[in-house]
Amino acid sequence: MGVSYTASVAGMRAFQALHLVRTDNIWIGIGRQSPWNETDTVPEVSGSSLLNEPIGYKKAEKVRFVIPDPEGDIIQFDQRWKIISEEEAVSGLVRWVYVAAWITGTELPAVSYRQSAIVTDLLLAETTLPGKLAVTAEEVSSHGYALVVNNRSPIHRTEDQREFLEFIVEF
Repeated sequence: MGVSYTASVAGMRAFQALHLVRTDNIWIGIGRQSPWNETDTVPEVSGSSLLNEPIGYKKAEKVRFVIPDPEGDIIQFDQRWKIISEEEAVSGLVRWVYVAAWITGTELPAVSYRQSAIVTDLLLAETTLPGKLAVTAEEVSSHGYALVVNNRSPIHRTEDQREFLEFIVEF
């Protein structure tokens, strides 16, 4: 009998990245008001992590392919990234996607939160006005799928604050 090996390859990762860039239903969610534990020590994220205690979601304003570039404008964890076109990404089998959004003022509740996430396939409740770019958890009928979750120390939102949340997703 012959031998066979199967594994995901660069084309699979590039396909997943392309699907994310072409998806219109991408949101950045915030959640988790309650402390992590008695000392509020931030736990590591695991493969089974979810956006806990969702507070609200902001529609992603930028969903673009990126590549590492020492001259890039985007900085994440001491690494620089450059936005590239879809054509460049497809021909280079690029697997990195930049997702970002601003949360301003009273778009979402002024509370403390400990998680942020990239969420797709969010379904708005029937009573939610169409076209809203920021929704509370109560305005959602299905919280979709968390693709990336970030656990953190508390962020204290106030009504006069603007926050820029950004992620680099690697497939």
